Amino acid sequence: MFNRFRVIITAVLLLSSTSAIATDLERCQALFLKGEVVPAYQACLPLAQVGDVQAAFNVARLQAIGIEGTPDWGKVVKWLTVSAAGNHHEAAYNLAIAYQLGKGVTADQQQALKYYQQSVELGNPKAMRNLALLYEKGEGVEKDLDQAFSLYQRSAEQGLADSQLKTGLMLLQGEGVEKDPQVARYWIELAAESGDDKAQLALGVLLIDFDPYRAIHWYNQAVSRGNPYAAHNLALVYFEGTGVPVDMMQALAYAETSNELGNGVSEALYQKILAQLQQPIVSDPQSISKPMATVESDRPRLEERNLEWLKAQPARHYVVQLARLNSHNSAESFIQEQGLLNTAHAVVLDTHDYVVLLKQDFSDIATAQNALKVMLPQSLTKDAWIRSYRSLYTH
Repeated sequence: MFNRFRVIITAVLLLSSTSAIATDLERCQALFLKGEVVPAYQACLPLAQVGDVQAAFNVARLQAIGIEGTPDWGKVVKWLTVSAAGNHHEAAYNLAIAYQLGKGVTADQQQALKYYQQSVELGNPKAMRNLALLYEKGEGVEKDLDQAFSLYQRSAEQGLADSQLKTGLMLLQGEGVEKDPQVARYWIELAAESGDDKAQLALGVLLIDFDPYRAIHWYNQAVSRGNPYAAHNLALVYFEGTGVPVDMMQALAYAETSNELGNGVSEALYQKILAQLQQPIVSDPQSISKPMATVESDRPRLEERNLEWLKAQPARHYVVQLARLNSHNSAESFIQEQGLLNTAHAVVLDTHDYVVLLKQDFSDIATAQNALKVMLPQSLTKDAWIRSYRSLYTH
Protein backbone atom coordinates (compact mmCIF):
# COMPACT_ATOMS: atom_id res chain seq x y z
CA MET A 1 0.00 0.00 0.00
CA PHE A 2 2.80 2.40 0.91
CA ASN A 3 4.63 1.67 -2.37
CA ARG A 4 1.42 2.33 -4.32
CA PHE A 5 1.00 5.76 -2.70
CA ARG A 6 4.66 6.56 -3.30
CA VAL A 7 4.24 5.86 -7.03
CA ILE A 8 1.12 8.07 -7.16
CA ILE A 9 2.87 10.90 -5.32
CA THR A 10 5.92 10.65 -7.62
CA ALA A 11 3.70 10.77 -10.71
CA VAL A 12 1.85 13.85 -9.39
CA LEU A 13 5.14 15.60 -8.65
CA LEU A 14 6.44 14.82 -12.15
CA LEU A 15 3.29 16.14 -13.77
CA SER A 16 3.46 19.31 -11.67
CA SER A 17 7.12 19.79 -12.58
CA THR A 18 6.43 19.28 -16.34
CA SER A 19 3.55 21.73 -16.18
CA ALA A 20 5.69 24.34 -14.43
CA ILE A 21 8.47 23.96 -17.04
CA ALA A 22 5.94 24.32 -19.85
CA THR A 23 4.56 27.47 -18.25
CA ASP A 24 8.06 28.89 -17.78
CA LEU A 25 8.92 28.17 -21.43
CA GLU A 26 5.72 29.86 -22.61
CA ARG A 27 6.65 32.94 -20.57
CA CYS A 28 10.22 32.85 -21.93
CA GLN A 29 8.91 32.63 -25.49
CA ALA A 30 6.23 35.30 -25.01
CA LEU A 31 8.70 37.82 -23.59
CA PHE A 32 11.20 37.02 -26.33
CA LEU A 33 8.63 37.57 -29.08
CA LYS A 34 7.60 40.87 -27.50
CA GLY A 35 11.21 42.06 -27.71
CA GLU A 36 11.53 42.59 -23.95
CA VAL A 37 15.23 41.82 -23.86
CA VAL A 38 16.11 41.78 -20.15
CA PRO A 39 12.89 40.13 -18.87
CA ALA A 40 13.13 37.53 -21.68
CA TYR A 41 16.75 36.81 -20.78
CA GLN A 42 15.87 36.38 -17.12
CA ALA A 43 13.02 34.02 -18.02
CA CYS A 44 14.90 31.98 -20.62
CA LEU A 45 18.36 31.61 -19.03
CA PRO A 46 17.37 29.13 -16.26
CA LEU A 47 15.68 26.93 -18.85
CA ALA A 48 18.67 27.15 -21.20
CA GLN A 49 20.97 26.15 -18.34
CA VAL A 50 19.08 22.85 -17.94
CA GLY A 51 19.24 22.16 -21.70
CA ASP A 52 15.98 23.46 -23.14
CA VAL A 53 16.85 23.88 -26.83
CA GLN A 54 14.36 26.66 -27.62
CA ALA A 55 15.28 28.63 -24.52
CA ALA A 56 18.98 28.25 -25.39
CA PHE A 57 18.28 29.54 -28.91
CA ASN A 58 16.40 32.50 -27.46
CA VAL A 59 19.28 33.30 -25.12
CA ALA A 60 21.70 33.15 -28.06
CA ARG A 61 19.59 35.64 -30.02
CA LEU A 62 19.25 37.90 -26.98
CA GLN A 63 23.03 37.88 -26.55
CA ALA A 64 23.32 38.86 -30.24
CA ILE A 65 21.07 41.85 -29.53
CA GLY A 66 23.04 42.64 -26.38
CA ILE A 67 21.61 42.19 -22.89
CA GLU A 68 23.23 45.43 -21.81
CA GLY A 69 23.32 47.03 -25.25
CA THR A 70 26.48 45.32 -26.60
CA PRO A 71 26.39 41.91 -28.36
CA ASP A 72 28.48 39.14 -26.80
CA TRP A 73 29.30 36.89 -29.76
CA GLY A 74 31.20 34.37 -27.65
CA LYS A 75 28.07 33.73 -25.59
CA VAL A 76 25.99 33.67 -28.76
CA VAL A 77 28.10 30.75 -29.99
CA LYS A 78 27.94 29.05 -26.57
CA TRP A 79 24.15 28.99 -26.49
CA LEU A 80 23.78 28.17 -30.17
CA THR A 81 25.96 25.13 -29.52
CA VAL A 82 23.66 24.03 -26.68
CA SER A 83 20.59 24.49 -28.85
CA ALA A 84 22.12 22.79 -31.90
CA ALA A 85 23.05 19.81 -29.73
CA GLY A 86 19.30 19.38 -29.22
CA ASN A 87 18.70 19.44 -33.02
CA HIS A 88 17.33 22.97 -33.28
CA HIS A 89 17.65 23.59 -37.05
CA GLU A 90 17.86 27.40 -36.82
CA ALA A 91 20.55 27.16 -34.13
CA ALA A 92 22.60 24.80 -36.29
CA TYR A 93 22.19 27.14 -39.28
CA ASN A 94 23.31 30.21 -37.31
CA LEU A 95 26.17 28.29 -35.73
CA ALA A 96 27.38 27.31 -39.20
CA ILE A 97 27.43 30.99 -40.20
CA ALA A 98 29.38 31.85 -37.04
CA TYR A 99 32.08 29.28 -37.88
CA GLN A 100 32.10 30.30 -41.54
CA LEU A 101 32.61 33.99 -40.73
CA GLY A 102 34.63 33.55 -37.55
CA LYS A 103 32.16 35.53 -35.45
CA GLY A 104 32.42 34.74 -31.74
CA VAL A 105 34.64 31.76 -32.55
CA THR A 106 37.74 31.00 -34.63
CA ALA A 107 36.75 30.53 -38.27
CA ASP A 108 36.57 26.82 -39.08
CA GLN A 109 35.21 25.76 -42.46
CA GLN A 110 34.83 22.12 -41.44
CA GLN A 111 32.76 23.04 -38.41
CA ALA A 112 30.67 25.30 -40.63
CA LEU A 113 30.06 22.40 -43.02
CA LYS A 114 29.18 20.11 -40.13
CA TYR A 115 26.50 22.45 -38.81
CA TYR A 116 25.16 23.33 -42.28
CA GLN A 117 24.76 19.61 -42.97
CA GLN A 118 23.02 19.11 -39.62
CA SER A 119 20.61 21.95 -40.36
CA VAL A 120 19.99 20.60 -43.88
CA GLU A 121 19.15 17.18 -42.45
CA LEU A 122 16.67 18.93 -40.15
CA GLY A 123 15.03 20.53 -43.20
CA ASN A 124 16.25 24.16 -43.01
CA PRO A 125 15.95 25.74 -46.51
CA LYS A 126 18.42 28.56 -45.75
CA ALA A 127 21.06 26.01 -44.75
CA MET A 128 20.38 24.16 -48.01
CA ARG A 129 20.97 27.39 -49.95
CA ASN A 130 24.20 28.24 -48.10
CA LEU A 131 25.57 24.71 -48.42
CA ALA A 132 24.64 24.74 -52.12
CA LEU A 133 26.70 27.89 -52.56
CA LEU A 134 29.74 26.23 -50.95
CA TYR A 135 29.43 23.29 -53.38
CA GLU A 136 28.92 25.68 -56.28
CA LYS A 137 32.05 27.69 -55.44
CA GLY A 138 34.11 24.78 -54.10
CA GLU A 139 34.71 26.52 -50.78
CA GLY A 140 35.73 24.07 -48.06
CA VAL A 141 34.46 21.19 -50.20
CA GLU A 142 35.23 19.84 -53.65
CA LYS A 143 33.27 21.77 -56.27
CA ASP A 144 30.14 19.79 -57.16
CA LEU A 145 27.54 21.52 -59.35
CA ASP A 146 25.22 18.50 -59.29
CA GLN A 147 25.11 18.61 -55.50
CA ALA A 148 24.75 22.39 -55.56
CA PHE A 149 21.75 22.19 -57.90
CA SER A 150 20.13 19.45 -55.82
CA LEU A 151 20.40 21.57 -52.66
CA TYR A 152 19.19 24.75 -54.37
CA GLN A 153 16.18 22.87 -55.72
CA ARG A 154 15.32 21.36 -52.33
CA SER A 155 15.49 24.85 -50.83
CA ALA A 156 13.41 26.27 -53.71
CA GLU A 157 10.73 23.65 -53.14
CA GLN A 158 10.33 25.03 -49.61
CA GLY A 159 9.62 28.49 -51.02
CA LEU A 160 12.92 30.34 -50.60
CA ALA A 161 12.82 32.95 -53.38
CA ASP A 162 16.57 33.36 -53.92
CA SER A 163 16.91 29.58 -54.20
CA GLN A 164 14.06 29.53 -56.73
CA LEU A 165 15.95 32.10 -58.79
CA LYS A 166 19.22 30.16 -58.53
CA THR A 167 17.47 26.91 -59.49
CA GLY A 168 16.00 28.65 -62.54
CA LEU A 169 19.33 30.15 -63.59
CA MET A 170 21.15 26.81 -63.30
CA LEU A 171 18.44 25.15 -65.40
CA LEU A 172 18.72 27.96 -67.93
CA GLN A 173 22.49 27.61 -68.20
CA GLY A 174 22.69 23.83 -67.80
CA GLU A 175 24.87 23.97 -64.69
CA GLY A 176 24.66 20.83 -62.58
CA VAL A 177 21.57 19.79 -64.52
CA GLU A 178 20.44 19.41 -68.13
CA LYS A 179 19.26 22.65 -69.73
CA ASP A 180 15.51 23.17 -69.56
CA PRO A 181 14.41 26.75 -70.40
CA GLN A 182 10.73 26.05 -69.70
CA VAL A 183 11.30 24.69 -66.20
CA ALA A 184 13.87 27.45 -65.64
CA ARG A 185 11.24 30.08 -66.39
CA TYR A 186 8.81 28.37 -63.97
CA TRP A 187 11.27 28.75 -61.08
CA ILE A 188 12.28 32.30 -62.00
CA GLU A 189 8.61 33.33 -62.23
CA LEU A 190 7.95 31.85 -58.78
CA ALA A 191 10.78 33.91 -57.34
CA ALA A 192 9.61 37.04 -59.18
CA GLU A 193 6.06 36.61 -57.91
CA SER A 194 7.48 36.33 -54.38
CA GLY A 195 8.95 39.80 -54.80
CA ASP A 196 12.60 38.98 -55.48
CA ASP A 197 13.84 41.97 -57.49
CA LYS A 198 16.75 40.01 -59.02
CA ALA A 199 14.28 37.42 -60.30
CA GLN A 200 12.08 40.19 -61.66
CA LEU A 201 15.09 41.61 -63.47
CA ALA A 202 16.03 38.17 -64.83
CA LEU A 203 12.46 37.57 -66.02
CA GLY A 204 12.50 40.91 -67.81
CA VAL A 205 15.70 39.89 -69.62
CA LEU A 206 14.16 36.53 -70.60
CA LEU A 207 10.94 38.04 -71.95
CA ILE A 208 12.08 41.25 -73.64
CA ASP A 209 12.60 39.79 -77.14
CA PHE A 210 9.26 37.99 -77.48
CA ASP A 211 6.93 39.60 -74.89
CA PRO A 212 8.22 43.15 -74.36
CA TYR A 213 5.18 44.44 -72.49
CA ARG A 214 5.37 41.59 -69.98
CA ALA A 215 9.11 42.20 -69.67
CA ILE A 216 8.47 45.89 -68.97
CA HIS A 217 5.99 44.90 -66.27
CA TRP A 218 8.65 42.83 -64.47
CA TYR A 219 11.34 45.46 -64.96
CA ASN A 220 9.00 48.00 -63.35
CA GLN A 221 8.33 45.65 -60.44
CA ALA A 222 12.08 45.38 -59.87
CA VAL A 223 12.52 49.17 -60.10
CA SER A 224 9.80 49.65 -57.48
CA ARG A 225 11.93 47.49 -55.16
CA GLY A 226 15.01 49.63 -55.79
CA ASN A 227 16.80 47.58 -58.46
CA PRO A 228 18.99 50.02 -60.46
CA TYR A 229 19.79 47.53 -63.25
CA ALA A 230 16.13 47.07 -64.11
CA ALA A 231 15.81 50.85 -64.41
CA HIS A 232 18.87 50.90 -66.70
CA ASN A 233 17.38 48.16 -68.89
CA LEU A 234 14.10 50.06 -69.13
CA ALA A 235 16.01 53.16 -70.22
CA LEU A 236 17.59 51.09 -73.01
CA VAL A 237 14.22 49.57 -73.99
CA TYR A 238 12.66 53.01 -74.52
CA PHE A 239 15.81 54.54 -75.99
CA GLU A 240 16.25 51.78 -78.58
CA GLY A 241 12.55 51.00 -79.06
CA THR A 242 12.99 47.33 -78.18
CA GLY A 243 9.54 45.89 -78.92
CA VAL A 244 7.89 49.21 -78.03
CA PRO A 245 7.86 52.68 -79.63
CA VAL A 246 10.90 54.84 -78.91
CA ASP A 247 10.14 57.17 -76.01
CA MET A 248 13.07 59.40 -75.24
CA MET A 249 11.46 61.02 -72.21
CA GLN A 250 10.72 57.66 -70.60
CA ALA A 251 14.26 56.56 -71.40
CA LEU A 252 15.65 59.71 -69.78
CA ALA A 253 13.58 59.24 -66.64
CA TYR A 254 14.61 55.59 -66.18
CA ALA A 255 18.29 56.36 -66.80
CA GLU A 256 18.07 59.02 -64.11
CA THR A 257 16.33 56.62 -61.72
CA SER A 258 19.01 53.97 -62.30
CA ASN A 259 21.74 56.50 -61.58
CA GLU A 260 19.99 57.69 -58.41
CA LEU A 261 19.62 54.08 -57.23
CA GLY A 262 23.39 53.66 -57.39
CA ASN A 263 24.19 52.43 -60.91
CA GLY A 264 26.83 54.96 -62.00
CA VAL A 265 27.00 53.43 -65.49
CA SER A 266 23.59 54.96 -66.21
CA GLU A 267 24.92 58.52 -66.03
CA ALA A 268 26.59 58.06 -69.42
CA LEU A 269 23.34 56.69 -70.84
CA TYR A 270 21.44 59.64 -69.34
CA GLN A 271 23.76 62.11 -71.05
CA LYS A 272 23.53 60.22 -74.35
CA ILE A 273 19.73 60.29 -74.29
CA LEU A 274 19.74 63.94 -73.29
CA ALA A 275 22.00 64.80 -76.22
CA GLN A 276 19.64 63.11 -78.68
CA LEU A 277 16.39 64.31 -77.23
CA GLN A 278 14.29 66.08 -79.85
CA GLN A 279 11.68 68.80 -79.51
CA PRO A 280 8.70 67.39 -77.56
CA ILE A 281 5.76 66.05 -79.52
CA VAL A 282 2.14 66.66 -78.52
CA SER A 283 1.07 63.61 -76.54
CA ASP A 284 -2.44 63.63 -78.09
CA PRO A 285 -2.24 64.55 -81.81
CA GLN A 286 -6.03 64.70 -82.05
CA SER A 287 -6.01 67.65 -79.67
CA ILE A 288 -4.68 69.83 -82.53
CA SER A 289 -7.83 69.39 -84.59
CA LYS A 290 -10.26 69.45 -81.69
CA PRO A 291 -12.07 72.78 -81.28
CA MET A 292 -11.34 74.23 -77.89
CA ALA A 293 -14.34 75.01 -75.72
CA THR A 294 -14.68 78.64 -74.74
CA VAL A 295 -13.81 79.18 -71.12
CA GLU A 296 -16.45 81.14 -69.34
CA SER A 297 -15.22 84.17 -67.45
CA ASP A 298 -16.74 82.95 -64.19
CA ARG A 299 -15.25 79.43 -64.41
CA PRO A 300 -12.28 78.70 -62.06
CA ARG A 301 -9.03 79.44 -63.86
CA LEU A 302 -6.20 77.02 -64.50
CA GLU A 303 -3.23 77.36 -62.18
CA GLU A 304 -0.22 77.70 -64.47
CA ARG A 305 3.48 77.53 -63.65
CA ASN A 306 6.55 78.33 -65.73
CA LEU A 307 10.15 77.18 -66.08
CA GLU A 308 11.37 79.60 -63.45
CA TRP A 309 9.01 78.02 -60.92
CA LEU A 310 9.99 74.53 -62.08
CA LYS A 311 13.71 75.12 -61.61
CA ALA A 312 13.09 76.32 -58.05
CA GLN A 313 11.70 72.89 -57.12
CA PRO A 314 13.87 70.15 -55.51
CA ALA A 315 15.61 68.36 -58.38
CA ARG A 316 15.39 64.88 -56.91
CA HIS A 317 11.75 65.02 -55.84
CA TYR A 318 9.17 63.16 -57.93
CA VAL A 319 5.98 64.43 -59.51
CA VAL A 320 3.15 62.72 -61.35
CA GLN A 321 2.69 63.79 -64.97
CA LEU A 322 -0.87 63.23 -66.20
CA ALA A 323 -0.71 64.69 -69.72
CA ARG A 324 1.48 66.58 -72.18
CA LEU A 325 -0.36 68.99 -74.45
CA ASN A 326 0.31 71.77 -76.92
CA SER A 327 -1.60 74.75 -75.56
CA HIS A 328 -2.96 76.50 -72.51
CA ASN A 329 -6.52 75.78 -73.64
CA SER A 330 -5.97 72.06 -74.11
CA ALA A 331 -4.30 71.81 -70.68
CA GLU A 332 -7.13 73.76 -69.07
CA SER A 333 -9.78 71.61 -70.77
CA PHE A 334 -8.04 68.41 -69.64
CA ILE A 335 -7.90 69.58 -66.01
CA GLN A 336 -11.53 70.78 -66.09
CA GLU A 337 -12.85 67.57 -67.67
CA GLN A 338 -11.01 65.38 -65.18
CA GLY A 339 -12.11 67.47 -62.17
CA LEU A 340 -8.52 68.23 -61.17
CA LEU A 341 -8.59 71.99 -60.54
CA ASN A 342 -7.75 71.52 -56.85
CA THR A 343 -5.13 68.80 -57.30
CA ALA A 344 -3.31 69.53 -60.57
CA HIS A 345 -1.67 72.43 -62.40
CA ALA A 346 -0.01 73.02 -65.76
CA VAL A 347 3.66 73.84 -66.28
CA VAL A 348 4.70 75.70 -69.42
CA LEU A 349 7.93 74.14 -70.70
CA ASP A 350 7.98 75.89 -74.07
CA THR A 351 5.74 77.86 -76.42
CA HIS A 352 3.64 74.85 -77.39
CA ASP A 353 4.61 72.44 -74.62
CA TYR A 354 2.47 72.10 -71.47
CA VAL A 355 2.64 69.32 -68.91
CA VAL A 356 -0.16 68.64 -66.42
CA LEU A 357 1.23 67.63 -63.01
CA LEU A 358 -0.25 66.79 -59.65
CA LYS A 359 0.44 69.71 -57.31
CA GLN A 360 1.88 67.44 -54.64
CA ASP A 361 5.43 66.13 -55.06
CA PHE A 362 7.12 63.17 -53.38
CA SER A 363 10.56 62.35 -52.01
CA ASP A 364 10.67 58.85 -53.51
CA ILE A 365 9.07 56.74 -56.24
CA ALA A 366 7.33 54.29 -53.88
CA THR A 367 5.45 57.09 -52.10
CA ALA A 368 4.41 58.55 -55.44
CA GLN A 369 3.14 55.16 -56.61
CA ASN A 370 1.07 54.71 -53.47
CA ALA A 371 -0.36 58.22 -53.84
CA LEU A 372 -1.51 57.45 -57.38
CA LYS A 373 -3.84 54.74 -56.10
CA VAL A 374 -5.41 57.10 -53.57
CA MET A 375 -5.55 60.40 -55.44
CA LEU A 376 -6.50 59.39 -58.98
CA PRO A 377 -9.19 57.31 -60.70
CA GLN A 378 -7.99 54.16 -62.48
CA SER A 379 -8.66 55.78 -65.86
CA LEU A 380 -5.82 58.23 -65.16
CA THR A 381 -3.38 56.02 -63.24
CA LYS A 382 -2.72 53.74 -66.21
CA ASP A 383 -1.19 56.60 -68.23
CA ALA A 384 0.31 58.58 -65.35
CA TRP A 385 4.09 58.96 -65.38
CA ILE A 386 6.19 59.37 -62.25
CA ARG A 387 9.26 61.45 -63.01
CA SER A 388 11.69 63.77 -61.25
CA TYR A 389 11.72 67.53 -61.42
CA ARG A 390 15.22 67.22 -62.85
CA SER A 391 13.96 65.38 -65.94
CA LEU A 392 11.47 68.20 -66.52
CA TYR A 393 14.19 70.85 -66.32
CA THR A 394 15.67 69.45 -69.52
CA HIS A 395 12.26 68.68 -71.11
